[in-house]
Amino acid sequence: MNNKEFPITCKPKNALQTPNTAILHSLVSGNILENRESRQKIKEQSTKITYLLGETKEQSTEIKKLEKDLVEVQEINSKLLEELDKQKKTNDEMKKAISRIERKLAVTKKPQKRQPGSRQITRPTINTKTTLKPTRSQDNCELKIGNVCYFAVSPGKNGVNYYKAVELCKKRNADVGWIRDEESYNEIMKFLKTKIPKGDPWIRIWTGMHFDPMTRDVTPGDSFIKWYPDLPSTGNKYKERTNVHLSVQSNPNDVYQGMWNVQPDWENNGVLCESQT
Repeated sequence: MNNKEFPITCKPKNALQTPNTAILHSLVSGNILENRESRQKIKEQSTKITYLLGETKEQSTEIKKLEKDLVEVQEINSKLLEELDKQKKTNDEMKKAISRIERKLAVTKKPQKRQPGSRQITRPTINTKTTLKPTRSQDNCELKIGNVCYFAVSPGKNGVNYYKAVELCKKRNADVGWIRDEESYNEIMKFLKTKIPKGDPWIRIWTGMHFDPMTRDVTPGDSFIKWYPDLPSTGNKYKERTNVHLSVQSNPNDVYQGMWNVQPDWENNGVLCESQT
């Protein structure tokens, strides 16, 4: 046998790795590192989620507590509003009662004029039934409604503020007039239309009614009120507008007439006076 015909070669078992084997080893090592990082991130996110859940639970508990407190506050507020409403009704009733007493005292205190040495003669009355039908008479009783005589002073030109209006009525042994009900209001408005100077579209006449722009209370308490459109003026801006006058249009169908609340130093055309009979 010729040794050159069949050459025998051997490779050791620990021969160097092939290129493919090296690449596979690198990939496996990289995957292991990535898995470790992913697990670490998941662990961190899990910790954050647990913390957030804890905060959410605390906030939920706090919100429930606040909602309970809100319900309690609303109940207290409702009770306070009820008490205020009752108090307002009581105050209104007291004001009306005081107003009635003041009017009775005013009538009682008026002196009865008698001539010295004369005797009071009582004449029999033909009809003792009191009528509310408006009647007209002379002097200081141009319009009579029930036992109240109304008359107007100095309507026409401006120049009468409320203080002057009071004096004009006092000089005639009368008070500044006020309106008690809707029927009286309608009759007084008709009466005042006859006082509008020829050629003038309207007049403004003082009344004895007062208005509080802050509380909307009217004095006397049982007065009849019919406001001019878009009135009264209320709030702190108009707190000085405490007196009430009548705006009377010559056209009876004109809706722009009624009561204004104005400052007492406003100058109007005149004043509505009244006296008890």
